[in-house]
Amino acid sequence: MKADDNQLPFADVIGASVNDMRNSLGQVLYKLTGISEELDTQESKLGLQVVEYEVTRMQNVMNQLHGLYLIETDSLTIQMQEVYVFELIDDILAGMNGLLANKKVEVELRGEDICWYLDPYLMTNVLNIAILNAVRYTNDKICITLVHSEKGLSISIDDNGQGYPDVVLERFNNVKAGMSIEEVSSQNIGWLFCEKIASLHKNQGNAGETILDNESVISGGRLQVLLP
Repeated sequence: MKADDNQLPFADVIGASVNDMRNSLGQVLYKLTGISEELDTQESKLGLQVVEYEVTRMQNVMNQLHGLYLIETDSLTIQMQEVYVFELIDDILAGMNGLLANKKVEVELRGEDICWYLDPYLMTNVLNIAILNAVRYTNDKICITLVHSEKGLSISIDDNGQGYPDVVLERFNNVKAGMSIEEVSSQNIGWLFCEKIASLHKNQGNAGETILDNESVISGGRLQVLLP
């Protein structure tokens, strides 16, 4: 009897493995939140901030790799649904409560809770990356703004840090333009993932996109996700 050469499709292996690792890291974050409440020194809390940030970043990296693999193999399924976007963002922020509290980062939501047609799972991954990126660069505040216009839905994640250096903005624009990435990094991979997922959201011949600039409403950097 001949063995099946495709007994375990690699896409399924990656999907199952990412799901298991994501669940495990979620349990780690849950435990870290409990530990944080018991710490009594600032030094210990600062150390825990680093661990929480890195665990969350690992979750994002796994999701990015899985998503980019599915896009590359043309096997990513888009499941569009009507979603209240602020509810989606609230769920994301709830998972970051410990990290935000320990780093003393205030998050402000602006705009109305707009209902939009999108893939909630994929957009959760995109917004996770965007918010975590803002946490990395901010001084102490992040502003998330929803705006509905003729062009579609704009989701802006602003920070009040120092803004992005020109070289970072140039690399982002190169990634967006489809140019070869000379210096592969987790940041470039994250941007590529966000741009790819946004562009898969289409409506009446228009595709979504991402924009990185220093036009933050709170004087720092800004990442916009535009969905038609």
